Amino acid sequence: MNEQMANATASWRVFDDITYKKTETSIIVDYSSKFRDLSSSTGTTVNPLVTMAPCGGPIASVYKRSGTGLNDVKYTVIVQNLPKHNMKLREFDRGILILVDWTINEDLLLVTEDGKYHIMDIFHYNTSNDKSITLSESVSTISSACTFKTNSGTGLVALRKNQDGFVAVKNVYLPIIQTISLNLDPRSVISAWCVIDHADITLAYAYENIIVTCSTISSRRDSQTIPGITDTIVKLISSSNYKSIAMLKDNGDVLIGLKENLGQPQAFILKYTSNNDKNKITDIAWCGSDTVIGIRSSSKTWFDLLIINGKHSQSMTEKSQQAITNDTLCYTSPVWLSTEIDGVRIISGQTLDFFQRLPDEVFNIFDLLSNSPGAKLYSAYMDYKYENQMAEMLLNQLKSSRSTNGLEEAVKQCIAGASNEQDPSIQKILLKAALFGRAFLSVNLNNPKNSIRPTVSLINDLCTNVIRDLRLINNLQHINISMPITYKQFELIGSHILIDRLLRRNLHEFATSITKLLRMPPEEGENRILVQWAVQELVNPSNTNEEAIAETIKTRLSGIPGIPFINIIEEAFKLKKFTVVRRLLDVKVSLSAQIDILLKLNDKEEALQKALSCGDTDLALFVLMRIKSSEPLSDYMLRLQRLKSLPLKLHLQCLEELERNNFHTELIKRNPDERERIAYSHIIQRFTTALTTSDQKVELTSAAKLFREAKNETVAQLVDDEARLIVKQDELEKKLYNVQLKGLSLVDTLEILLINFEKDADILRKDFSVSDKRYWWIKIQAYAKKHAWTQLLEFGKKPTSPIGYEPFIDVCVRSNRLDEARRFVDRSIYSSKLDDDRLPFMYAKVQMADEAINSAIKLKSLEALHFIEGRCQLNETNLTKIRLAKEKIQDYDDNPLKNVFKIFNRGNRADE
Repeated sequence: MNEQMANATASWRVFDDITYKKTETSIIVDYSSKFRDLSSSTGTTVNPLVTMAPCGGPIASVYKRSGTGLNDVKYTVIVQNLPKHNMKLREFDRGILILVDWTINEDLLLVTEDGKYHIMDIFHYNTSNDKSITLSESVSTISSACTFKTNSGTGLVALRKNQDGFVAVKNVYLPIIQTISLNLDPRSVISAWCVIDHADITLAYAYENIIVTCSTISSRRDSQTIPGITDTIVKLISSSNYKSIAMLKDNGDVLIGLKENLGQPQAFILKYTSNNDKNKITDIAWCGSDTVIGIRSSSKTWFDLLIINGKHSQSMTEKSQQAITNDTLCYTSPVWLSTEIDGVRIISGQTLDFFQRLPDEVFNIFDLLSNSPGAKLYSAYMDYKYENQMAEMLLNQLKSSRSTNGLEEAVKQCIAGASNEQDPSIQKILLKAALFGRAFLSVNLNNPKNSIRPTVSLINDLCTNVIRDLRLINNLQHINISMPITYKQFELIGSHILIDRLLRRNLHEFATSITKLLRMPPEEGENRILVQWAVQELVNPSNTNEEAIAETIKTRLSGIPGIPFINIIEEAFKLKKFTVVRRLLDVKVSLSAQIDILLKLNDKEEALQKALSCGDTDLALFVLMRIKSSEPLSDYMLRLQRLKSLPLKLHLQCLEELERNNFHTELIKRNPDERERIAYSHIIQRFTTALTTSDQKVELTSAAKLFREAKNETVAQLVDDEARLIVKQDELEKKLYNVQLKGLSLVDTLEILLINFEKDADILRKDFSVSDKRYWWIKIQAYAKKHAWTQLLEFGKKPTSPIGYEPFIDVCVRSNRLDEARRFVDRSIYSSKLDDDRLPFMYAKVQMADEAINSAIKLKSLEALHFIEGRCQLNETNLTKIRLAKEKIQDYDDNPLKNVFKIFNRGNRADE
């Protein structure tokens, strides 16, 4: 047992009372010796630009080489950490580099001094996928740049060389240029800057001892003087979660602060000082979001990494200073650091290490003094494994409480510990301990009858998922894959992005096995992979025989359901492999897609024959119109004459599209009954074609004339009204500027005008003779939409309402404004206007139950009582009252003398 514990803690290191862990993840090749500085008399090696893609991606080393001319600069890009330890070599000669980084899609991003950035697809067979984008035409040169990564893409920010502002792009693949202007004193020089918030691209930049924040969405500049700083701030970096900022001074001091504290006194706390030692920290990087790593170079062959705790806000003490200085990681080759969400990658010489602050989930299990449930369960399992009776005692301790929550927590802690551990042997032990504890969760000792606990199924699912994911992650470490990621990094990128990364490496078979392991649906998993495999077959320069390519794809994929062959065909068309396109057209491709591709191939005859053979006249007309747009009119007319099988109706439609007006005139001469059909075609033309207002009016006027000739005056008048409306809408748009009225009906137009331009609405209403009743309805709905309750109330106080007052209540209720609706049943205001027969319904709609019931009883209305029951929230008293009223009214309706009572009632009223 002690042996297993020793193995688990063998790679632990304690720095400043905090435990860290370093793991060697891969071996790389150091190519520095092959690149010498020719300008140096000693022939020293060139110091490359080195960067690593996030989440275990490839490593790029960029070596500068001098060209033949004075300003002729070339770079050699070497990419490592690829499957089977392969490497890729690319050349770059498009400018002087100031930044090399990776995008989240694992494309290499190179930013040059001339204000451009270049996206290099290192997995593609050639440079055809590479892109070059200019940040801004006004950017002559830039002095520095940095990237920021989000779930939606990779962003880029660059500082102009004259320091008059920043240029930013939120997504390098979809560049929308944003600028941040600066008004610095010409004598001030920005010495460091970083992105502190990627949502609105907020930056912090430093000059002298002042830090200023700015963003793309605000012109505000918040500055803060950092007390006690006399040296230049040479670096600012944000943590991986953008909550903390680390600062490096020229003298090697390191300060850390929270982003939320910027602008407050003591926003930055001194964490390490070099005491003006010559061997000072020259660079820093975040390890996750709670530790800062500093690089200190003692000589050209000795590099120390200083571990600085950035998790808490305590200032540096003499003890912590001594611990940081003495406890270091040592390397004998230049070091480059790449921050991850849960640690940092260390690239040095021929080693690639992963360094992280030990997760609490692991520490709490293996710490010798730990008393956590997970530690007890691990110890119990190890004792059980070696037949030690201590296992029973530890299990009893976990079960000692009335419930088994302690054991449940222990199982969860062991599962969490396994997911945060990178050594497969230790993962197995922790998972076996979790399964050992899970076996005892099945029985509830205090209630044996209900022995199966509900949390057991949840823990079973958790165990299954973690075991599956760890199996996948461990396989990714293999030399044939070379993608060393942790469980947290896998959770961050997700299975979809992981599959994409494997496909870019041409690991289609391994990607397919992952989709089966994760039980992904075919459209997201296996089918998508097979389509990508087919695309790779098309792209591969070694595949020159297009017939063979098409046959291979058909043989492999034709029998698999759900394969979108159209995607493969479109990719083949882009690559100009037209033979492949033709061979794959008849394999599970819809007729409309086939025709579209044939038209792109300029195979008009076959496209038209396919459209005619299917009997779909709309599809045939579509093909004919496409052909018409691509060839002279004379050729098109000859084509129509040759088509003997073309239906007469379709032939007429084609001619109508060609010579519309002449065709209509000729058609009316031959058959006057066609006037209405032609009139409707004018209306359709108005709606389906992008015409000016005057052209639309011409179409509608022609339609109205034809309707009158056909003795259809009603439709003709409607068309005339529509023609007048579009002219009025055009006039109003020009008058009111930011109002869009075209295409709206008269009611919608009035409603929009009533919201902001009531006088214009009144004029339009008179022009179109809108009745009072209809206009009142439109007006109260418009008031409700713009929440103009005061105007609605005043409008309701007018002497007479042609629609009554119930619609006022309805629009208020629809807007959830019962308080406004109740005003319209106020008898002190509307006593002479309210309709007594509708009063119970109005009270019910505004939830005035007592008044609704009393008025319904007074009217002896069963309908009103039923409505109140369905609409109001009633208490027991009200329900009883309604029930008694119903019975009384029913008895009255059943009484044979009710007609006599009515006569007496009429006589009494007459006497009165």
